[in-house]
Amino acid sequence: MMTAEERNWKAAFCREHWPSKCEHILRIAEDAAGQTYLFDLPWDMEQTTEPVTFEGRIDWQHMPEGDPEFIYQFNRHRYWICLGQAMALTGDERYAAAFVKELLSWLSDNPITPERVKTTWRTIEAGIRGEYWVKAMEYFKESAAVTEEVQRAFIQGLVRHGEYLMAHKAHFSDKSNWGVLESHGLFLIGTALVKGGSFEAWYQAYGEETDDSADRPEQYVKEALCRLERELQLQVMEDGVHWEQSPMYHNEVLRCVLEVLRAGRSAGLELPGILYEKAADMAYANLMWIKPDHTQPCAGDSDKTDLRDVMTPAALLLEDPILKACGYRVLDFESVWDFTREEAAWYEALKAKTPETTFMALPDSGSWCLRSGWDRESSYFRFKNGSVGGGHGHFDKLHMELCVCGEDVLIDPGRYTYVDGPLRRGLKAASSHNVPLIDGKEYTVCTDSWGIAGAAAPLGNQWRQKRMESGEDFYTFLQGSHLGYLPYGCLVNRRILAVGTGIYVVADTFYGNGVHQMSQRFHLSPRGCGKQTENGFSYQGEKARAWFVPVTEGVTVTGEMAPVSEHYNCLEEGMAFTLRKEAAFPASLVTVIFCQEEGRAERLKAVAPVTGRELGADEGEALRITQGDRSWILALNHRETAADAEYIGAEGHFGLGRVMVCEEGGSGSAMTVLQW
Repeated sequence: MMTAEERNWKAAFCREHWPSKCEHILRIAEDAAGQTYLFDLPWDMEQTTEPVTFEGRIDWQHMPEGDPEFIYQFNRHRYWICLGQAMALTGDERYAAAFVKELLSWLSDNPITPERVKTTWRTIEAGIRGEYWVKAMEYFKESAAVTEEVQRAFIQGLVRHGEYLMAHKAHFSDKSNWGVLESHGLFLIGTALVKGGSFEAWYQAYGEETDDSADRPEQYVKEALCRLERELQLQVMEDGVHWEQSPMYHNEVLRCVLEVLRAGRSAGLELPGILYEKAADMAYANLMWIKPDHTQPCAGDSDKTDLRDVMTPAALLLEDPILKACGYRVLDFESVWDFTREEAAWYEALKAKTPETTFMALPDSGSWCLRSGWDRESSYFRFKNGSVGGGHGHFDKLHMELCVCGEDVLIDPGRYTYVDGPLRRGLKAASSHNVPLIDGKEYTVCTDSWGIAGAAAPLGNQWRQKRMESGEDFYTFLQGSHLGYLPYGCLVNRRILAVGTGIYVVADTFYGNGVHQMSQRFHLSPRGCGKQTENGFSYQGEKARAWFVPVTEGVTVTGEMAPVSEHYNCLEEGMAFTLRKEAAFPASLVTVIFCQEEGRAERLKAVAPVTGRELGADEGEALRITQGDRSWILALNHRETAADAEYIGAEGHFGLGRVMVCEEGGSGSAMTVLQW
């Protein structure tokens, strides 16, 4: 419950620490007061770029450009919280009057009907409003604009949401992010109306007009917690990733769980342990994902959003110094309004602890991340080979992303829209990711914006890290495959060897019969310049530099502009390069990526020293990789370590294994085996 003194302190804190955020919120509030709506808050799930203004009566069913997502975002009423924050920052009662006007308009114009359950009364929006309405009214409840009539209308509307959510029981909600968003809204409605809640007095005064059960709010709380336990148990994998495989929705679910923890803590409730456990698991999945610029990957249907907004309240509620290392030094703008002054002081005093590991695996969801460190200019490499994750998932098996000096180099191009069409389908396609392809074919295709055909299981995931001979850094090995090309009689296997974090050998082996085209796709950040070179292509950013050198002979390199969408409804272009070669399968396509310092990669004769036989290109190959004054010998066996292909190597360096590496001029000639 926010007192006037507390509200004034929060406003002063935000003006001191978050002046630009204050300006942004004031702009949104001023727009909303004039019935103009532009959704550009960082965590708006479907942002917009063109403002919509209503002259006279608001049309709550308005749908510009045929995109129903506007209706959904519009009817979540996040901007009502902005109106409240603006009034707290300025003391201007106009914002209260605007809130009351819009609240009464919405209640009048939006009865629950069969038609409106598909638009303004979708259950996900009802759940979200359960949070936003309660938070918004907290700012205005002492305002003269909130008359007894408004109090009655608000309580009746809130109870209508509670009853609607209580009556909604569907298996879809059990397995979807919708369920968590619905249940968290029901919980927040319940905690606002129970004894000691922010609006208990109003409920006691007007609640009997809507429901004759005195303990109904307690029932909301109990049912919401029961559902949340079931939903989180079903939806969150053991590695902490939400099964839908989209960081944007993973974090919407996490944010909702954190809201339940916050509200439950404020109400003095004892909450099920699984809520804390899953919140911690999901926050630690973010810890693995988070890029050097603090953003989440644009994987699946996700925007490039700053994760510190989520990691900060997670660190506070879970009392975790490691999570704080990936949060803000002080409470973020939104958290300031949600927590008390004492909690803000506690968080500021919490000492951040930098994670000790720089290589992290999320094996259940199929994601691995390697980084050079945890500072803003670190390098970062992410490999993905997991399930598609439902309608929000993209076809990104064997996809990889790369940051150099803290800047994006290889990216996921994002989502842009949910309106079905060539762009929606194209951005979900495998070819819009940094993956290997056979004959340019898509192994999974969209049947509409959400449906797919040809779902293919991932397989063969392996990973290992070993210290280099010098002891100063690590070799990191990653492998994955999938069954997408099995209908064509082919299989592709990707193996990646990272030498420290400055060299990445990407070796794709293609199995099958007959002649096919094998290719690798690389999508570059639009923030830099990609250009073709004599022996591949390169990328130049503000600080980041990278060179992509195909080692396989006879490869053609082509570049083109491709769509990139870092935020919903925002579209730009970046360079995408494709390396192609026709070959009789089995065959391989190997590319070496050099970061910050250009290097050389050359093929060597791969031999079996016991017999002296040179291995065929379809059996295995060897490379010498040079960067600066250091060089490494790499041996790859594409088939099996058997017969005279068991003990192989090059230039006097031999070993028993399928992926091996040795630094030349080191302490010995023995190969380090990364894959036996």
